[in-house]
Amino acid sequence: MLVISPKSNVFPTPSTPFEAEVMEFCRLWKAGNEWFSFHTSGSTGQPKTIRIHRDQMKYSAFLTGEWLGLEAGDRALLCLPIKFIGGVMVVVRALVWDLQLVIIEPSNQPEIPSNIPIRLTSLVPPQLQYILQHDSLLASFQGAKGILVGGAAISAEIENLAMKQDFPIFLTYGMTETVSHIAYRPISLKTDDYLHPLPGVELKLNEEDCLCIRSPLTNNQWIETNDLAELKADQGFRILGRKDFIINSGGMKIIPSQVEKYIQAFFLEKGISALSFVAGIPDDFYGQKAVLFIESPNFFDLGDQLKHYLLQHLSSKQIPKSIICLPKFIFNSNGKLDSLKTVALYLQSSSKESHAHD
Repeated sequence: MLVISPKSNVFPTPSTPFEAEVMEFCRLWKAGNEWFSFHTSGSTGQPKTIRIHRDQMKYSAFLTGEWLGLEAGDRALLCLPIKFIGGVMVVVRALVWDLQLVIIEPSNQPEIPSNIPIRLTSLVPPQLQYILQHDSLLASFQGAKGILVGGAAISAEIENLAMKQDFPIFLTYGMTETVSHIAYRPISLKTDDYLHPLPGVELKLNEEDCLCIRSPLTNNQWIETNDLAELKADQGFRILGRKDFIINSGGMKIIPSQVEKYIQAFFLEKGISALSFVAGIPDDFYGQKAVLFIESPNFFDLGDQLKHYLLQHLSSKQIPKSIICLPKFIFNSNGKLDSLKTVALYLQSSSKESHAHD
């Protein structure tokens, strides 16, 4: 762990490559560099590099600070890689608002310091789940102004744990192209299921019902996403799933996230703590079939319990045809679950096994 004042002209000697990377970004920022390049995470498609101007990043940091009431001297925890927008914007907020930056190595099981009060941090869902499951880590966040979680959907278990906390935790929505989050939903204080845009953000749906975004963060240009959404008149919205993740099973279009939320609710009711997701795999009869993947070294024998539960909420055609347990899911370098690579690796290994038995 290292604590620095990013606006300072003198930094301590870094002890890790990650600390050195953070300090180098701070030097470039203070030297007046105008353009910075970042990688998209690749969790929903091919990774790509995007260049962002410092004025866009400053504006994003200003919006967050105004929203959360940040003040000089507040401590911000950085535990995300800064080659991605979620991590680097923690540093930019520290630079813009003169915050103290607490740097720890990025990990899905972050080593949170117990003696330093944290006012702000950005996390991916596995990090938040780990923190919420360990009471010893929660003391650092008492008095926090905002714990921001984004990059992927959160499970029913995370929501349930978050609602037991008395510090503010927000699910956020955004991407590299929008320079971090443009909308939020409180999850430690349950209000509704809708994300609410920050000031200056305008939303609409395209002809495919995918969310489109325009704001000063996008240079007032419309950005089309691949996220299917429900949009209310007051601009509140819910993400229904990704257009490119839809499963076409025998002519039935299945949105995985709509199935996953009921599976997670079932797991929560039964006290099952396991990562899971729904995806389509090739099938000779259906073309594609929906399958439930569970991260577990052992097979989950759920009998007919899960099927009966799901039939209370979904049609029989939406229910996963089988359960596949894998010892480990694949996560990308930003800590996000990479379901596409996990499924691809499974299919590759299954193909090898079938050839071995031929």
